[in-house]
Amino acid sequence: MILYFSKVNLSSVQLFEMYQEEKKFEEMRKSILSYLKSETTYRVEKFYKDNQGEIHPVTTNYRLVTGMKTDDYISGVIYKTTTLYYKKMNDITSEVESHSIPTIEDVSFYFDVNREIVGFHTRNRFGYKEFNDAFAGIINMCMAQNSLPLVFSVELYNEGLEINEINAELKNIDNIKKLEFRFKLPNPSDDNMIRKLEKGLTDTAEQLEEANANSMSVIFDSDGGIGLNIDSSEIQNNLKKVGNLTAGVSGKEAIKNGYVRIIATAKDGKIYTTDDRKPIKREISDESGETFIKACRDTIQNIIVRRINSNQKRTE
Repeated sequence: MILYFSKVNLSSVQLFEMYQEEKKFEEMRKSILSYLKSETTYRVEKFYKDNQGEIHPVTTNYRLVTGMKTDDYISGVIYKTTTLYYKKMNDITSEVESHSIPTIEDVSFYFDVNREIVGFHTRNRFGYKEFNDAFAGIINMCMAQNSLPLVFSVELYNEGLEINEINAELKNIDNIKKLEFRFKLPNPSDDNMIRKLEKGLTDTAEQLEEANANSMSVIFDSDGGIGLNIDSSEIQNNLKKVGNLTAGVSGKEAIKNGYVRIIATAKDGKIYTTDDRKPIKREISDESGETFIKACRDTIQNIIVRRINSNQKRTE
């Protein structure tokens, strides 16, 4: 079993107020822990088109069942129930027909609320991207049900990339027709970062504050035959913004925590994204609850230790 880890981020303009009052981050985390209730169900509606062109609505439910819950973490399972459409040949008519069956998948998770990191495994039909969307959807439902105007996103936690690595990887992609930079306000991960934010925001964060926005996207499109010029001043300026999102957050940390996403689409349709680069994973052979929780807890602790060591090296 492979374990993945994701960062739970507040994606609301209330972050600007929290930058000035540290205790509000603690209140936010306590709210998540308090409001995440068992049997909360997040629902997604999609449509399936069969061979005859008929449209069928497909409802997918993600039901939260909580397990252990302390002042620091919550564990549990998300059950995904949906309808699976598949094609099968009719033995009599030799025609391909559409059929459907109800399915259920289960994914266990361990959410360290104070560190804002959730560990989880995946299933064949319940991958990490879908888990991130479902977990964010459940949290946001719980916030809305308690009239708390906070919106969260969940991003896959990875090893991070230096700006020069991103630049080199983009240059290795032939004929980029679309390049998107997505910037969002960071959630301070430690007291040191909060103190730096209290002293003032960078240009990028100030632009967001002036616009009363918590995120922004910059998109470059090309319909030409040779694709985008990665060395252009505008693209290079946006690469520099990756490392200048807010005080106390390096470019590598911004990518690692999901504060910045870079998505490149080549003319052949292939997509490069920093989301999927170097994800932090851990393999376990025993699926028992005790082994799962210990593996998640140990890996999250290791993530925090490495973060602290990295911050210390930058300040030396």
